[in-house]
Amino acid sequence: MVVHHGGKTGKAASKLASKKSSKATKSKAGKTLKAHKDAKH
Repeated sequence: MVVHHGGKTGKAASKLASKKSSKATKSKAGKTLKAHKDAKH
Protein backbone atom coordinates (compact mmCIF):
# COMPACT_ATOMS: atom_id res chain seq x y z
CA MET A 1 0.00 0.00 0.00
CA VAL A 2 1.17 3.51 -0.78
CA VAL A 3 1.83 5.66 2.25
CA HIS A 4 0.32 9.12 2.08
CA HIS A 5 2.38 12.01 3.35
CA GLY A 6 0.89 15.37 4.12
CA GLY A 7 -2.56 16.61 3.22
CA LYS A 8 -5.82 15.59 4.83
CA THR A 9 -5.40 11.87 4.17
CA GLY A 10 -1.82 11.76 5.46
CA LYS A 11 -2.81 13.51 8.68
CA ALA A 12 -5.73 11.13 9.18
CA ALA A 13 -3.41 8.15 8.63
CA SER A 14 -0.88 9.37 11.18
CA LYS A 15 -3.65 10.03 13.71
CA LEU A 16 -4.88 6.47 13.30
CA ALA A 17 -1.35 5.13 13.68
CA SER A 18 -0.64 7.23 16.77
CA LYS A 19 -1.20 5.64 20.16
CA LYS A 20 -1.85 9.06 21.71
CA SER A 21 -4.95 9.81 19.64
CA SER A 22 -8.31 9.74 21.37
CA LYS A 23 -11.12 7.42 20.29
CA ALA A 24 -13.08 10.31 18.77
CA THR A 25 -10.04 11.43 16.79
CA LYS A 26 -9.42 7.91 15.52
CA SER A 27 -13.05 7.53 14.53
CA LYS A 28 -12.93 10.75 12.51
CA ALA A 29 -9.59 9.80 10.96
CA GLY A 30 -10.94 6.38 10.02
CA LYS A 31 -13.91 7.96 8.25
CA THR A 32 -11.60 10.34 6.36
CA LEU A 33 -9.40 7.47 5.22
CA LYS A 34 -12.35 5.34 4.18
CA ALA A 35 -13.84 8.20 2.18
CA HIS A 36 -10.52 8.68 0.44
CA LYS A 37 -10.14 4.99 -0.27
CA ASP A 38 -13.67 4.70 -1.69
CA ALA A 39 -13.15 7.75 -3.88
CA LYS A 40 -9.60 7.21 -5.09
CA HIS A 41 -8.70 3.52 -4.97
